[in-house]
Amino acid sequence: MKIACQLVLFLLLVFLHTREVRSQNDAVVNLSNDEQEWLNQHNGSIMLAPDPKFAPYEFFTEEGQYHGIGADYIRLLESKTGVRFNIIRKNNWESIVSAASKKEVDVFGIAAETTKRKEYMSFTTPYLSTSAVIITRVNVNKQLELSDLKGMRVCIVKDYVWDDLISQEYPDLDIDYVPDPLVGMRKVSFGVCDAMILGMASASYYIEEENFTNLKVVGETGYSVDFAIGVRKDWPELLSILNKGIDKISIEEHEAIHNRWFHHQNNQAFISKRLRLVLYITLGVILFVIISLFIFNKRLNKLVKERTQELNNEHYKLIQLNEELIIARDKATESERLTKAFLTNISHEVRTPMNSIIGFAQLLELDEAPKEDRIRYASLMIKGGQQLLSILDSIIHLAKMESGVVKPVDDEIDIYLLMRETYELMLPMADVAGLQLKLRIDDDSSSKMIKMDRLLLQQVLNNLVSNAIKYTPDGEVILTASCQTNDLKFSVTDTGVGIDDVDKESIFKPFRQVKHRTQIASGAGLGLATAKRIVEVLQGRIWHEANNPKGSVFHVEIPINAID
Repeated sequence: MKIACQLVLFLLLVFLHTREVRSQNDAVVNLSNDEQEWLNQHNGSIMLAPDPKFAPYEFFTEEGQYHGIGADYIRLLESKTGVRFNIIRKNNWESIVSAASKKEVDVFGIAAETTKRKEYMSFTTPYLSTSAVIITRVNVNKQLELSDLKGMRVCIVKDYVWDDLISQEYPDLDIDYVPDPLVGMRKVSFGVCDAMILGMASASYYIEEENFTNLKVVGETGYSVDFAIGVRKDWPELLSILNKGIDKISIEEHEAIHNRWFHHQNNQAFISKRLRLVLYITLGVILFVIISLFIFNKRLNKLVKERTQELNNEHYKLIQLNEELIIARDKATESERLTKAFLTNISHEVRTPMNSIIGFAQLLELDEAPKEDRIRYASLMIKGGQQLLSILDSIIHLAKMESGVVKPVDDEIDIYLLMRETYELMLPMADVAGLQLKLRIDDDSSSKMIKMDRLLLQQVLNNLVSNAIKYTPDGEVILTASCQTNDLKFSVTDTGVGIDDVDKESIFKPFRQVKHRTQIASGAGLGLATAKRIVEVLQGRIWHEANNPKGSVFHVEIPINAID
């Protein structure tokens, strides 16, 4: 305890000894006679057009207020120089650049100097730097460089500095120009584009503030630029005034602005003096707590050993009761597990098409896309709705089977007609997939009549055949049927991707999807689970075998009542 107190005191002394006391420099700049005369003529009519969606550098709030790093520097320069800017609002950065080239805009609040812009704008001393990074979805598992983006569709904001730099050195990139960073990041998030190039600070800001949980920074471009204030080329007096103001900005003032806007970036965080004091004190308290816990732990160990012995004695007395409760506990645990699995998977399966529908609807609202893109967005929204409807239908049917609502009825069924109807129903699907669909019924079974629930049996056949077609890239699918004295047997054989031995037991469980099969087609993982439950209701059995050299064979065997 004494050592901990001494350590805390030492840390406080070190902090107080190293602390630098600096006063803010709010001095107003001294203007020359020509600068003062120019300012008297133009003050209040100097038009500054901020980028409306360039957070955290500059942007407009929902209330229409000018905010951001650039806004803070502009207000600071106004107080130091006496300059008063007239803030005007344009739709996007492209329109601002166009207006500045026509002298309809006088000042850029924060911009990088480029060859094109130097034709009509001059730039002050830089007051901020940034670098460009590559943003993709989280399923990209490696670091990327600009050369890796060949063949991908890449979003870049029109007329941003990265556009000038990258389009010259990488003319082969497939660039999708967007009006602002938010539209570009939405396109990457929804899979319309593969990547986006943006400044590090803006990327971090939008990923956090807009909650893009499926986006991440995967690499650097190697480009970095300095940001300054742009002034129309025929106003050298204003350029000189602003440079004098920038020279008067103190380190503390720079640091205060950075702390306000870069607090959410780990790689650009600035630790304030007050925070350093808190950290030092916290460190001392932690050391004190560790020492105290060490002493307390020794005493606690002795008490724990004594109490453990008592609990062991009680444990032996409860063994007999525990054995009686094991069965009930296991049933309750399994029920809870199934419930959680159902809720988790249904949340995921329903959320995926819903997010797709909402996302493309937002793109239709935000992005001034051409007609062909809007048609494609609408088509994807329709597919998402159809997928959602299919998932809900499968869940409802499986729930009915599990709850015992569905009871089999005895229908008179002609074996040959049932198999022939299934074959004709699935033939168009096989033709689209480029597969051969074959039907084989032995001669003895082709004229037999049986009693069984026709709808349930038809659904098992449809599920197995459609599954086989879906997961067979090429080759054939064969439906084989035979009817013995007491059993109906049929098999579905394919030459598809097959199923690994480790996955054989899980394929009949709800929401279980074999990894390499999900890469071919998406689904809720309910088809085989539903088929298995129907076969069980019909008092039969279903199992899987490998089809050499490749593919799968699903066998079904169901007891029947034959009709003479």
